[in-house]
Amino acid sequence: MLDADKTYWFPMRVTYGREVFVKNFLDGEKIETFLPMTDKAWRDGGRIRHKLVPAVSNLLFVRSEKKRIDLLKHTRRDAEPLRYMIRPVSAERNAMNEIITVPDRQMDNFMKVAEGPEDQRTFLTVSDLQGHAGDTVTITSGPFAGVEGVIKRIKGNRRVVVEIEGVAGVCINFVPSKFMIKTSD
Repeated sequence: MLDADKTYWFPMRVTYGREVFVKNFLDGEKIETFLPMTDKAWRDGGRIRHKLVPAVSNLLFVRSEKKRIDLLKHTRRDAEPLRYMIRPVSAERNAMNEIITVPDRQMDNFMKVAEGPEDQRTFLTVSDLQGHAGDTVTITSGPFAGVEGVIKRIKGNRRVVVEIEGVAGVCINFVPSKFMIKTSD
């Protein structure tokens, strides 16, 4: 059961693409947030334009106490778009649902890869992450040193994936074998 007074990382849906707006509001309230961003490029006439956009639509990570988020959702209009992500506790019909939280270490790994060099990472949807899990590894060198992830086959290639189960994931496009050590589960 979730302790309403304890601080957790909550992956939260934000309705109608208002992730940046809600992030700015929560930042003003001194609540820690993480919004994975990616560079979007497009051709405008003869010029190529770039813009930072959310990497995963309608997703914002919020680190706070549940009771504080609930209070803001009920008293501040700017926090109304926030929705907790939930998953069923069991497969039984009419089973209770639980609010998804992300452990600090897993969130640290996710943020480190998500903030890494644009050309060295790829954001993944939940459907991209389905399949058999491989070995758990720790990266020992390079820009992702210290990151723990799982080797998975993504789009035909073996990649190190940091997954937040049922929410999203990010993979490192290439890590030399000599920069990884297998860790026990």
